[in-house]
Amino acid sequence: MQLIGKAIQHNVLGRGIVTGWNETKITICFPEGEKHFIYPDAFTNFLTLKDKTAQKQINKLLDEHRALKEAKFQALKKMQERKALLNNFKISTQGQAVFDIKPDQVEEVFSTWSVSTGSYLSGSSQGEVRIPERMKPHSMCLLTTRPAGQPEMERHIIGAFMVEEDFLGDYCHNGIIRAHPEHRLQLPPEHQNLFWPYVAPTSERRIWGRVALKYMSNKLGEEILFDIKELPLCDELKGCADLFYRYYCKLNRIPQRYEGEDPVTYHY
Repeated sequence: MQLIGKAIQHNVLGRGIVTGWNETKITICFPEGEKHFIYPDAFTNFLTLKDKTAQKQINKLLDEHRALKEAKFQALKKMQERKALLNNFKISTQGQAVFDIKPDQVEEVFSTWSVSTGSYLSGSSQGEVRIPERMKPHSMCLLTTRPAGQPEMERHIIGAFMVEEDFLGDYCHNGIIRAHPEHRLQLPPEHQNLFWPYVAPTSERRIWGRVALKYMSNKLGEEILFDIKELPLCDELKGCADLFYRYYCKLNRIPQRYEGEDPVTYHY
């Protein structure tokens, strides 16, 4: 579209000729001299081209600009609402999640560092994505698996990760939870603690069921992470486990324990 040389009408200054034009500014020569206007915004209230075809193109451009501004406004509004929720969220005492990772899914989970919440198995929401409404920025995803052909009591802890800093479960409509970029752990096979001894004292109570995730208490999460960081891991992994533990305790407002301190009795 070429605007230079085209006749234009200003609702106050009258008729003029376009003498300059770029992506942000348009210059118009009126009988009393040249005037500069913001392009294309000035066409919203002040300017009209005599060339109707060119004016239609300007109108289309204005519509695109309005749509872009509205999209930016809505994105900003959503971000501000999210920040307000993050600044005021209450810590749920049962805000940690334990996931059942099938043996054939382990490699994918650790390559993508994400897990799926699965779907509701009954009720009015049956078949729909399970929304992890209890989970917020203080939440951990504990990753467990049961080797193929082994009984449920052989369920091992294979890793863990914190959710991203701005994660809010109520907004997780696709059911995919992604790991925090720093606080994540993949445990080597020789250091994968059994899961059920933390939860159920007897084998009769060690039943998982068909769900992808279960919730557990923040304090139980602390006990598990404390034991992980005390494992004889390599220096790099031990450092990561220690940072993970401290970050977890800070977000969940749990006093950190040190080597030799006894844990409190926790409940699933």
